[in-house]
Amino acid sequence: MGFSVKEIIYMNKYILYLTEQEMAGPWFSFKLIGKNIGTIPVILKNIEPTPIYKMVNTRMGTFINRITLDFDIKEYLKKLMNENKLTRQEFKKEHSLIRLYIDIFNKPKIPYINTFFTLKNISDYNLTEFSMYFVFDFDINGLDGFDNDDSGYDEINDILYQYDDTGLYGGFSPISKSTNYETCLTKDFHISIDKLNLSNTLHGKPGEILSALQIKFKTLEPDQSFQTALVISGGIGKEELVENIIIGKNNAMKYLSQVNRSVKSEQRNKQEEAFNKINSFESIDCNK
Repeated sequence: MGFSVKEIIYMNKYILYLTEQEMAGPWFSFKLIGKNIGTIPVILKNIEPTPIYKMVNTRMGTFINRITLDFDIKEYLKKLMNENKLTRQEFKKEHSLIRLYIDIFNKPKIPYINTFFTLKNISDYNLTEFSMYFVFDFDINGLDGFDNDDSGYDEINDILYQYDDTGLYGGFSPISKSTNYETCLTKDFHISIDKLNLSNTLHGKPGEILSALQIKFKTLEPDQSFQTALVISGGIGKEELVENIIIGKNNAMKYLSQVNRSVKSEQRNKQEEAFNKINSFESIDCNK
């Protein structure tokens, strides 16, 4: 369970096509600090099984879709215990959730998608050395060109992109300044406790490439939030791609207040009854 983008089309051509779920969305890393547990490093892919990720509610609109998820620290720690990666212990803390709000703005006839991410620490734990990663395994021109993509990074506009020899581009950029970037062969992409920072390098030649951006944030204390928005677009040529993303980022800034009102609303934070049963069972088809 989580959030993933499977397909994106620009001018009737695929720039993202049938990608693996975990390679098309946000990842997170941070360290949990608590009196009983000490310091525990956490890496979350965008797709994690229930009950680690639990659905709170969804709202589908004409051009705005809203998803609210909880990451359950206790369930994550239980998994580590079952894998003998953490000493077994009783939990005394009552609050163990980190809430993720996702707001997707996808208006028709507009050449970009804006997705807002708001992460709120509603647990009793400090989240230190927090990082958010945006990971996209673009397939420029779909199956006809999935393995001959090249890549580039526009440092001035903070845009990471892929393209092929047809001149079709696909790229993305957050409204918060990225701290690290990387493109590499999809099979070589790796984030681990020993490698939390992206390399600030490009693959350098055509191939089946994946692109990732990283935003580092110091600490999320209880009741604190982190928010950003991501703009995804395409272009026939780099100039068109950059123009589309800049317009998209300016548009995203205008909707921040609307997103914040939604995030704080009672309706947005109310557990939907339909998800209660689903959330209580462990998924067998996520993150495999």
